[in-house]
Amino acid sequence: MRLALRIARVAGLVLGGLIVAFVAFYLWGSSGFDDTDPLSVPPERYGGDRSAGAPAARVGPLRVVSWNIAYGRGRKDDVGDLRDEATIRRNLVGIAHVLRTLDADVVALQEVDFGAARTHGIDEVAFLAREAGYPWAARVETWNCRYLPFPYWPPSQHYGRMRSGQAVLSRFPITSNVRHLLPQPDENPFWYNAFYLHRALQHVELSIGGGSTLDVVNVHLEAFHQRNRERHADLLVRRVRTLLDRPRLVLGDFNAIPPEATLRARFPDEPETDMTTDRTIATVRALGLQEALPPDTPNPETFTFPADVPNRRLDYIWFPADARRISARVVREAGPLSDHLPLVAEIEFR
Repeated sequence: MRLALRIARVAGLVLGGLIVAFVAFYLWGSSGFDDTDPLSVPPERYGGDRSAGAPAARVGPLRVVSWNIAYGRGRKDDVGDLRDEATIRRNLVGIAHVLRTLDADVVALQEVDFGAARTHGIDEVAFLAREAGYPWAARVETWNCRYLPFPYWPPSQHYGRMRSGQAVLSRFPITSNVRHLLPQPDENPFWYNAFYLHRALQHVELSIGGGSTLDVVNVHLEAFHQRNRERHADLLVRRVRTLLDRPRLVLGDFNAIPPEATLRARFPDEPETDMTTDRTIATVRALGLQEALPPDTPNPETFTFPADVPNRRLDYIWFPADARRISARVVREAGPLSDHLPLVAEIEFR
């Protein structure tokens, strides 16, 4: 009887210790994210004369790029296959080379790491701004935890320290940079959402000369839960409708196909994904903005995902109805530097 009591006490102590350790890890590992909303983040200046003022008003259209760069891991997912530093740097150099070649005035990036363990502590915003020659940059965090235990096994493949988000690179001075948080999926348990990324709208104001301001809304909507993605689209529409009547861009990774798409489920790369009833893009179209790529046909030339064998469009550039599209295309020559292909468009604002 005494032996049984001793065993029970020891088991209770062990179990209690495990519970305390789990709670301590949960509180420590999931901490770090600033959920202030909205959150203003100072823009960053790279290279050149830091006292330089706004450039003169451009003659001709602005060239803009949107690209989910998948933090430089390349096309293939890294779950169970973390990339070494040489691979990450090689992909980032390739991304910077594409950006230099495209010669864009404004670049909206999604899935950019800010010194995360999975990308070996590289500040990818600073790296790309310098390598691609952009004097101005702005970032917002959407993921920050001290230790991310994903994928769950083996521990050697854990992402660890996580800092990631969205960024805008610009040739024009950035005068304001604000993050507007989007809700996490209700379907996820609370402990999962504590480590899960926060989607956001990044609103950047650019001084484009001649006293004009360009609003740039950099978007990265929910990928895995349709109901939450549709909520994000509703919130995006409300936010954009509050902007002043001036030149604007709404662009990024919307993680949704257009209503015209003929392939809506059982994608070759994601057979479990079903977007048959998805209303995300139809909701955004209620803003009355123009799309850079033709919206009326399911043209394979407009597909942006997956990068190596694209079968659907997930990425978009929108601009005002009174502006003029000069050109727009998917940058297929970028290849599998990311799982998304970038978009580039030339737009002439009124």
